[in-house]
Amino acid sequence: MIRGTNAEFRFNLPYDFSEIATVKITFWQDNNNGPSSDRPLPIVKIREQCSPGDRPNICSVVLNQEETLRFTEKRKAKVQLRATTATGIPIASPQQLITVYPVYDDTILDDAILPTPSYDGLVILDGKKIIEGE
Repeated sequence: MIRGTNAEFRFNLPYDFSEIATVKITFWQDNNNGPSSDRPLPIVKIREQCSPGDRPNICSVVLNQEETLRFTEKRKAKVQLRATTATGIPIASPQQLITVYPVYDDTILDDAILPTPSYDGLVILDGKKIIEGE
Protein backbone atom coordinates (compact mmCIF):
# COMPACT_ATOMS: atom_id res chain seq x y z
CA MET A 1 0.00 0.00 0.00
CA ILE A 2 1.36 3.41 -0.94
CA ARG A 3 0.49 6.20 1.50
CA GLY A 4 -1.73 8.89 0.00
CA THR A 5 -3.24 6.65 -2.68
CA ASN A 6 -6.35 4.50 -2.87
CA ALA A 7 -5.57 0.89 -1.98
CA GLU A 8 -7.86 -2.02 -2.88
CA PHE A 9 -7.84 -5.20 -0.82
CA ARG A 10 -9.45 -8.48 -1.94
CA PHE A 11 -10.33 -11.37 0.32
CA ASN A 12 -11.04 -14.93 -0.81
CA LEU A 13 -14.13 -16.17 1.02
CA PRO A 14 -15.15 -19.81 1.56
CA TYR A 15 -18.68 -18.74 0.49
CA ASP A 16 -20.07 -16.52 -2.25
CA PHE A 17 -20.20 -12.84 -1.30
CA SER A 18 -23.98 -12.94 -1.78
CA GLU A 19 -24.21 -15.50 1.06
CA ILE A 20 -22.34 -13.24 3.52
CA ALA A 21 -24.56 -11.35 5.98
CA THR A 22 -21.99 -9.35 7.96
CA VAL A 23 -18.42 -8.25 7.29
CA LYS A 24 -15.99 -6.44 9.54
CA ILE A 25 -12.55 -5.71 8.06
CA THR A 26 -10.09 -4.11 10.46
CA PHE A 27 -6.89 -2.33 9.37
CA TRP A 28 -4.38 -1.34 12.06
CA GLN A 29 -0.75 -0.83 12.93
CA ASP A 30 0.86 -1.84 16.21
CA ASN A 31 1.78 1.18 18.37
CA ASN A 32 -0.05 3.60 16.04
CA ASN A 33 -3.42 5.10 16.99
CA GLY A 34 -3.44 7.38 13.93
CA PRO A 35 -2.14 10.91 13.40
CA SER A 36 -4.96 12.58 15.36
CA SER A 37 -8.20 11.86 17.17
CA ASP A 38 -10.23 12.77 14.07
CA ARG A 39 -8.06 10.46 11.89
CA PRO A 40 -7.75 7.36 14.10
CA LEU A 41 -6.50 3.84 13.66
CA PRO A 42 -7.78 1.16 13.49
CA ILE A 43 -9.94 1.64 10.41
CA VAL A 44 -13.01 -0.62 10.28
CA LYS A 45 -14.95 -1.36 7.09
CA ILE A 46 -18.31 -3.13 7.08
CA ARG A 47 -20.22 -5.12 4.44
CA GLU A 48 -21.94 -2.03 3.02
CA GLN A 49 -18.50 -0.58 2.23
CA CYS A 50 -17.41 -3.75 0.41
CA SER A 51 -18.25 -5.05 -3.03
CA PRO A 52 -18.07 -8.43 -4.73
CA GLY A 53 -14.98 -9.02 -6.80
CA ASP A 54 -14.56 -10.50 -10.25
CA ARG A 55 -15.35 -13.96 -8.82
CA PRO A 56 -18.38 -14.78 -6.63
CA ASN A 57 -16.28 -15.62 -3.58
CA ILE A 58 -14.30 -12.36 -3.49
CA CYS A 59 -14.87 -9.46 -1.08
CA SER A 60 -13.25 -6.21 -2.17
CA VAL A 61 -12.73 -3.08 -0.06
CA VAL A 62 -10.85 0.18 -0.69
CA LEU A 63 -8.95 2.46 1.66
CA ASN A 64 -8.99 6.01 0.26
CA GLN A 65 -6.01 8.37 0.17
CA GLU A 66 -6.84 9.98 3.51
CA GLU A 67 -7.12 6.58 5.18
CA THR A 68 -3.80 5.31 3.79
CA LEU A 69 -2.06 8.47 5.07
CA ARG A 70 -2.95 7.44 8.64
CA PHE A 71 -0.36 4.67 8.47
CA THR A 72 3.36 5.17 8.95
CA GLU A 73 5.83 3.56 6.57
CA LYS A 74 8.07 2.73 9.53
CA ARG A 75 6.26 -0.56 10.25
CA LYS A 76 3.94 -3.06 8.63
CA ALA A 77 0.18 -2.58 8.80
CA LYS A 78 -2.18 -5.46 9.50
CA VAL A 79 -5.62 -6.46 8.22
CA GLN A 80 -8.12 -9.13 9.16
CA LEU A 81 -11.60 -9.95 7.88
CA ARG A 82 -14.31 -11.39 10.10
CA ALA A 83 -17.70 -12.28 8.68
CA THR A 84 -20.82 -14.36 9.16
CA THR A 85 -22.91 -16.12 6.56
CA ALA A 86 -26.66 -15.66 6.23
CA THR A 87 -27.03 -18.95 8.15
CA GLY A 88 -24.85 -17.66 11.01
CA ILE A 89 -21.57 -19.46 10.25
CA PRO A 90 -18.63 -17.33 11.45
CA ILE A 91 -15.56 -17.03 9.21
CA ALA A 92 -12.31 -15.11 9.49
CA SER A 93 -9.14 -14.57 7.51
CA PRO A 94 -5.72 -14.88 9.10
CA GLN A 95 -4.10 -11.57 10.02
CA GLN A 96 -2.18 -10.36 6.99
CA LEU A 97 0.82 -8.01 7.02
CA ILE A 98 0.77 -5.05 4.64
CA THR A 99 3.91 -3.22 3.55
CA VAL A 100 3.35 0.54 3.75
CA TYR A 101 5.34 2.46 1.16
CA PRO A 102 6.08 6.18 1.53
CA VAL A 103 4.99 8.95 -0.77
CA TYR A 104 7.64 11.55 -1.59
CA ASP A 105 5.93 14.61 -0.06
CA ASP A 106 2.81 13.85 1.95
CA THR A 107 2.48 17.38 3.35
CA ILE A 108 0.72 18.47 0.16
CA LEU A 109 -1.63 15.50 0.38
CA ASP A 110 -2.38 16.18 4.07
CA ASP A 111 -3.37 19.78 3.33
CA ALA A 112 -5.39 18.85 0.25
CA ILE A 113 -7.64 16.28 1.88
CA LEU A 114 -8.21 17.60 5.36
CA PRO A 115 -11.14 19.97 5.71
CA THR A 116 -10.51 23.49 6.89
CA PRO A 117 -11.97 23.85 10.38
CA SER A 118 -15.14 25.91 10.43
CA TYR A 119 -17.58 26.89 13.12
CA ASP A 120 -21.12 27.96 12.21
CA GLY A 121 -20.05 28.85 8.68
CA LEU A 122 -17.02 30.86 9.83
CA VAL A 123 -13.79 29.59 8.27
CA ILE A 124 -10.72 30.00 10.47
CA LEU A 125 -7.86 31.07 8.19
CA ASP A 126 -4.96 31.75 10.53
CA GLY A 127 -6.31 31.57 14.07
CA LYS A 128 -5.32 35.18 14.89
CA LYS A 129 -7.66 37.66 16.50
CA ILE A 130 -9.49 39.83 13.98
CA ILE A 131 -9.13 43.54 14.79
CA GLU A 132 -11.19 46.08 12.89
CA GLY A 133 -9.25 48.67 10.94
CA GLU A 134 -6.30 46.46 10.13
